[in-house]
Amino acid sequence: MSSSFPYQRFYDRLAPLYATAMHLLPMWRRYTEQVLPWLPPGGAVLEIGPGPGVLLAQLARRYSLAVGLDLSPGMLQEAQRRLHRADLPVRLIQGEATHLPFAAHSFDGIVTTFTFSAIADGLAALREMARLLRPAGVLALVDAGIPGDGNPIGTGLARLWTIFGDFMRDEAVLMRQAGLEVIEQREFGAFNGIRLVVGRQPIRQTGW
Repeated sequence: MSSSFPYQRFYDRLAPLYATAMHLLPMWRRYTEQVLPWLPPGGAVLEIGPGPGVLLAQLARRYSLAVGLDLSPGMLQEAQRRLHRADLPVRLIQGEATHLPFAAHSFDGIVTTFTFSAIADGLAALREMARLLRPAGVLALVDAGIPGDGNPIGTGLARLWTIFGDFMRDEAVLMRQAGLEVIEQREFGAFNGIRLVVGRQPIRQTGW
């Protein structure tokens, strides 16, 4: 999750305020929750970039195993406090999306919201996520993007993200390159500046 922008230090400092900001901006929380209907009904789920653990808490209530991986120790501390108060068993790990410390086929679902655009090597990260998915497992991604209709306000907002070091790209194309089947992609939110992209791990057919 590295680029020229110091994301780890930035989010460590932001961590105490981030969850509060999410509650003050319920629209932002609703954006992240767009991933939930696409996840499988049970099993093991990984959230990459859980921040203060708001969405991860919902995942922990739904799945037998919920894991959060974040680059920022400060965010992980905030997530730990939240999950401990709610008595939710979640495994939290510091790490990078391009080097995920899990065995292949470990998860039925992976989610990442407003994190992927901060990863410099997006294809490497998606290949790692695809490696972890079990057959028919789902990766659901929400992030900012350049609106397909080219509206000037949405396009300007996307350019603003890049000033902070983020990367605007076509996640669906990268998912396919990583070997996933894209089953949903759509734009939503203010000026179509947010996008949901969902990929599925194909079930490999074996012959005689």
